[in-house]
Amino acid sequence: MLILAIGLCVQAGGFSFDHGIPMNVLLEKTRDAGVSGEPGSFWALMAVGATWITYFAALYLNFCDFSRYAKNRDAVKKGNLWGLPVNLIAFSLVAGVTTIAAFKVYGEVLLHPEQISAKFDSWLLAFIAALTFAVATLGINVVANFVSAAFDISNVFPRQISFKKGGYIAAIIALVLYPFAPWEGNAAHFVNAIGATMGPLLGIILVDYYLVAKGNINVAALYQEHGEYRYEGGWNVNALVSAAVGSVFSTFLPNFTNLLPVWWNSYGWFFGVLIGGGMYLIMATLRPRTAITPTRA
Repeated sequence: MLILAIGLCVQAGGFSFDHGIPMNVLLEKTRDAGVSGEPGSFWALMAVGATWITYFAALYLNFCDFSRYAKNRDAVKKGNLWGLPVNLIAFSLVAGVTTIAAFKVYGEVLLHPEQISAKFDSWLLAFIAALTFAVATLGINVVANFVSAAFDISNVFPRQISFKKGGYIAAIIALVLYPFAPWEGNAAHFVNAIGATMGPLLGIILVDYYLVAKGNINVAALYQEHGEYRYEGGWNVNALVSAAVGSVFSTFLPNFTNLLPVWWNSYGWFFGVLIGGGMYLIMATLRPRTAITPTRA
């Protein structure tokens, strides 16, 4: 992406953040992005930022699938710092510069790098670009959609299904679902809908650990089939009710009704975290579980 940006800037005669793209053209090109607000405005930037945060919603819940391989806590912090805020900001800047330079060179708003590579006169450059995008797509899908699914499927039947077999099953499920492609046409809307569903879960986890359990976990009870973490017949009713209530406001109402403002959908994950977590705190206060014997995790 950096090489592509530099090459286009050279062809455009220099580097500039002044895009010169007519607003009506921007509105036409970004209308299916699912982001509220006029392009370039403060609220559009906030909506994009919210979508990015929501995009990683699944990884907030299964972060242990990756942190288990870290050498120490410092390695986790460094990886998150360089991999998320630093890399994301840098990549966003490069993407913006690339789009602006491409408009000056080709006279079109090209939002996807493969659209730009299709303009290359050299088949070799186009092939290298296509290969690069394919590797990048593979990389992000392994992180976001493969590792967690493989572990989850394996954990259902750990004796019969290994991580490798779980990965194959996840890949087959993905291939079966691919033709339906619900993300086509409005990727941000799809991301926000899925991410908002996970918001209440994260809120419940945070509240349970930091506010209810006060950071204490009964490690021995985690391995007891009939220990305190069995809750009520194997079900944490407080969490289930809280997740349902949170999902109503973070996913159901904004995506399937017109009862809430249009912009609510962009911030559904945040509302899910707050409402799901808040509801769980209320439920835990009204229906407390058996006290935990303090054992620092």
